[in-house]
Amino acid sequence: MIRLSVMYPATPGSTFDWEYYLRGHVSLAHRLLDPRGLVKLEIDRGLGSFPPGTPAPYHAVAHLFFRDLAVFRNAMAETAADLITDVPNYASVPAVVQVSEVVEL
Repeated sequence: MIRLSVMYPATPGSTFDWEYYLRGHVSLAHRLLDPRGLVKLEIDRGLGSFPPGTPAPYHAVAHLFFRDLAVFRNAMAETAADLITDVPNYASVPAVVQVSEVVEL
């Protein structure tokens, strides 16, 4: 399983429009990626960090799961430009992105 993690840093002065993100961007992601092999999409809303009372380092972290690397690469080749173009509609900071292989124990 391949996981794409897209993290939006909560840097001083940064903004994140949750309403647009959840209604607009997530809908766009499903419309573009579901037919191209998206297995599931999980979204984390940053609440805090450690020690308790410390602000969260990210506004949001999205985890997109694909069956394998080939499916992921094909999906991104066809859709990444549209997804990236939408980012300024909800985030004032660029995302930090990581592609990972999910290791199951």
